[in-house]
Amino acid sequence: MVSRPLEGLRVLDLTRFVAGSQATALLATCGADVVKLEVPPLGDPYRAQGAVRAGDESVLFLSLNSGKRSVGLDFRSPLAAEVVDRLLGSSQFVVENARPGSLARYGLDWATVHDRHPSIVYGSISGYGDVGPDAARGGFDLILQAESGLMSITGSEASGPVKVGAPVLDVGAGVSCAFGLLAAHIERERTGVGSHVSSSLLEFALTTLGTLAANTFVSGEVPGLLGTHSPTFAPYGGFPTRDGWIVLAGAGSDDLWVRLCEVLGARALLEDPRFTDNAARVAHRDELTAELDAILSTEPTAHWLRLLGAAGVPAAEVMDIAQVFSGEQTDALGAVQLLVHPAAGAYRVVGQPIRIDGDPLPYPRPAPRLGEHSRELLSELGFAGDDIDALTVQGVVVG
Repeated sequence: MVSRPLEGLRVLDLTRFVAGSQATALLATCGADVVKLEVPPLGDPYRAQGAVRAGDESVLFLSLNSGKRSVGLDFRSPLAAEVVDRLLGSSQFVVENARPGSLARYGLDWATVHDRHPSIVYGSISGYGDVGPDAARGGFDLILQAESGLMSITGSEASGPVKVGAPVLDVGAGVSCAFGLLAAHIERERTGVGSHVSSSLLEFALTTLGTLAANTFVSGEVPGLLGTHSPTFAPYGGFPTRDGWIVLAGAGSDDLWVRLCEVLGARALLEDPRFTDNAARVAHRDELTAELDAILSTEPTAHWLRLLGAAGVPAAEVMDIAQVFSGEQTDALGAVQLLVHPAAGAYRVVGQPIRIDGDPLPYPRPAPRLGEHSRELLSELGFAGDDIDALTVQGVVVG
């Protein structure tokens, strides 16, 4: 039986785009009833964005909002005040990723919600954090990759600074927020009082730079573009083969370095004063990389993987996304789930990166249509059918 540790708890989801939706999707797979509040007529902007669609549904939206229920509600209208208050009263969590301060005019900011419902755990995700001179700025993954320093070490002299291909800061900030929400929930179990949990793309980016930052703090040396190589170990990075790319970690120990040179038929490198130890190899990383490039490019990837594997030197092929998701390990983890949407039909979605007692956490339902659960949820909150009809006619509720 799949564990649902958050079953019986409700999350009022005010999020849009990636980071916030990632956080609440994780809570949904843990069993929480995630109620996505969407302003009609368009709802979450990701419903209309993205170049790929399943049926008439945006794949962006499907991938980030599976497992949730949707209530189409214009919370900005005074007529929605009672609905919002009942939703808050039935929720244990609120999660938002609006520009800091923008929800205050609607009474949905942390201070107002905490005053009215002090047990709620409230999560906020922003670009730059909720304090400091940049707190009021909106944040996008691309912009924060640049302003956090991440792009300054990603890429090569030939390419210039390069963004990481996936929205890693959005996803990381979302997962970080979910972790904080669960920690605050444990605290609430002891005190009965909710907390304000905040995470940001910038803070997650700074965390990823932790070891590099530590080196800079001590040495004063600022790393530049590293390509696929490490600023701390060498050889530790990517190299072209005759038919693709390989990564190898031949710097974990002196023994690994010796074994790598033996596999490559390059024992002369062991006598080269530029490469006598890891510190020397890092100092002469470009020369070492050129030496290894020349050797590895003479044979196909499979040839080198076979020899390196037999010698116990960590190495891997650089795989594309199709290879990864057709691989046996991905399948064994149950990382891809099949869901059936009433309009989009069957679609596949990547699950959340945790398992409990060996089981992946499945999404309880497909991504919702806009307002799909409005009537259902308002009925659960005690609204009579006539009241729901009236709110629908007035355009406050859709669905």
